[in-house]
Amino acid sequence: MDAQAIYRKSDKGAEAIATRGHGVAGKLRMLLILVDGKKSTEELIKLAAGMGESVQLLEQLEAEGLIEVVPGAAAAKPAAAAVAVAGLSAGAELGKARSLATRLLAEQLGPLADDLAIRLEAAKDMPQFVEAMKRAYTVVREVKGQAAADRFGAEVEAQLQKA
Repeated sequence: MDAQAIYRKSDKGAEAIATRGHGVAGKLRMLLILVDGKKSTEELIKLAAGMGESVQLLEQLEAEGLIEVVPGAAAAKPAAAAVAVAGLSAGAELGKARSLATRLLAEQLGPLADDLAIRLEAAKDMPQFVEAMKRAYTVVREVKGQAAADRFGAEVEAQLQKA
């Protein structure tokens, strides 16, 4: 199973959820509900970690024809901004990076950005900031779409490279 592949419910899977049929119950059903055509295999495995054997459950869903790979889709790369931040020299100012990312996030999400902005502002070092940026990028992608997330990441990256 490719960790970056994006899965969606097949027609059979969607019908199984809608009708509670096809013998899909318990952990298998809960994982099938999480499959949305947006999350990568890696994200689904993390979400289902508490169920145990999440990889095997995903493989079973695929083998039974309940999920399928979204053709031509690959999981979004980590936020371009997060990659740029990780490569910044030690002299880069974390405070400026936090302020910029927080402002751009607020522009993209409005009040929905509050919790993410708090995480960004609370980052004490670059690794924490990178993790917060990855989460922010993912939320922008889920709320506003891939294009908005790419613009968000690219703008943060461009500004950070000027610093």
